[in-house]
Amino acid sequence: MVYSCALWTGEPDEDLEDAQIAKLAWHARSAQAHGASRALDVGCGWGAMVRYLATESGVGEVTGLTLSSDQAAVAAEGAPANVEICLQDWRDHQPKEPYDAIISIGAFEHFARHELSQAERRAVYKSFFDKCRQWLPPGGRLSLQTIGHEDFDPASGTGALFFADIFPESGLPQLSDIVQTAEQHFRLVGFRNDSDHYERTLTVWQQRLEAHKDEAYEMVGRETYRRYVRYLRLSRAMFGRRLSTLYRMVYERRPDGGTDVS
Repeated sequence: MVYSCALWTGEPDEDLEDAQIAKLAWHARSAQAHGASRALDVGCGWGAMVRYLATESGVGEVTGLTLSSDQAAVAAEGAPANVEICLQDWRDHQPKEPYDAIISIGAFEHFARHELSQAERRAVYKSFFDKCRQWLPPGGRLSLQTIGHEDFDPASGTGALFFADIFPESGLPQLSDIVQTAEQHFRLVGFRNDSDHYERTLTVWQQRLEAHKDEAYEMVGRETYRRYVRYLRLSRAMFGRRLSTLYRMVYERRPDGGTDVS
């Protein structure tokens, strides 16, 4: 139930499950969450990251935010007692005390819609980093994973499939959007550009979906199945040609006062 890009380490006989656990471990390590008192997962999905933090990283209290009631129910079911799942927008989140670490995987793409102007999108991104600055102490870390577009025009016909059919109310940032809106409060201390990791992840997803074609037909119907196969193939091509890429970024909160970026 982890549906964001895996992190492939190159180990012999590595499968998708191994690569997804490697991704969770990388973010926990990058955010310096091991043994932390409190950690936040913004866009917690089905709960893999919050469970990892609670059980493998020894975090005292873990909070996950999601906008999906289905995700919230699955993430909360059987979760350790130190995990809290909130059906809440990050804009409305008001923790009772600061977090030691923040992780956000595959949520940043959904913060600003693609039809907004660059200035409007950047205002949303800056608001997110402003919130993270409030939630973290100086020196606290944010580990962020997001798809970005490099040579891809979101207004193209390809973009219509992504934003109308698959990911409504979403938009891919450019690298400069992220860096410039974060730098007032955060210093960039870690960076990976992993387009090849997403291409490989998508390949495995497509293989598994096509191997279970009959079950998929029964669950969602032929048209939905075909649309998602097309999406996976198109996505693979976009990452293969570097039209889109996958950023993993580690930010450390600056001391109070930040830096002047005017």
